[in-house]
Amino acid sequence: MSIFGVSRKTLHNWLRAWETEKFVGLYDQPGRGRKPTFTVKQKEQIQEWVKQDPKNLKQVLAKVKKAWGISVSKDTIKRVLKALNMSWHRMRRVVNRQPSAQDDQQKQQHSLNS
Repeated sequence: MSIFGVSRKTLHNWLRAWETEKFVGLYDQPGRGRKPTFTVKQKEQIQEWVKQDPKNLKQVLAKVKKAWGISVSKDTIKRVLKALNMSWHRMRRVVNRQPSAQDDQQKQQHSLNS
């Protein structure tokens, strides 16, 4: 128990599984963990709704609630989109190019003269 840091009951279950099934008994059985919130078809539908209105996830959340009665967060929708290989990030506004050396020099002289 101290080597693996488990309880007496867990160790008992491991030994019993070893006796009945050998190595196969020590593997995690299917059905462990949380079940998925959405089916594959529902994920595809969410992807279509996001493509229709990519800037407003609140509308997608409302459609999910109305269509399937499932209440989820924006983060859950973002995780679904990420699993579907859709990137989700905000658009950044940056300068497209560096000013030419001549333009930069003229602006500096103009600011010094002012």
